Amino acid sequence: MPIATPEQIKRYEMAPSLVIATLEGLDEAHMQQRPAEGEWTIHEIVIHLADSETMGHWRLRKTLAEADSILPIYDEAAWAQKLSYHSQERTLALTLFSSLRASTAALLHMLPAESWELTSTHPERGKITVYDLFNIYLEHGELHLQQIERIKQLFSTIA
Repeated sequence: MPIATPEQIKRYEMAPSLVIATLEGLDEAHMQQRPAEGEWTIHEIVIHLADSETMGHWRLRKTLAEADSILPIYDEAAWAQKLSYHSQERTLALTLFSSLRASTAALLHMLPAESWELTSTHPERGKITVYDLFNIYLEHGELHLQQIERIKQLFSTIA
């Protein structure tokens, strides 16, 4: 039975702080500079992290409270376009991302072992456990942190 380790939960919880540290020293031009056609800016990635975390926060709680429920999916690209990611307030998004991660991490620390096996159904992924959901969002934060760092490196080599 897979259960997240305290170290994994700490990595999950630290993602917002690492993102914030990675953004330090970037000016608005770098935040809004598109690395390539069709790719998100650093600013848009930050807004996406908040929206994605909102879904993760809710999906984990729904699975814990209502086992065997159906989880919603969402279209990231549509959200980015129709919710005007390019002009949303980045500071609010970072605060939301940080708060949701802290709240979920606190909940995860207190879960009994059997809760990690509770399942819901994701329309694209099928049956998914609390542990699976946790890993998806742990990796999601780390993936986008790496993406931000790559974009920063790309622009530092151009300058």
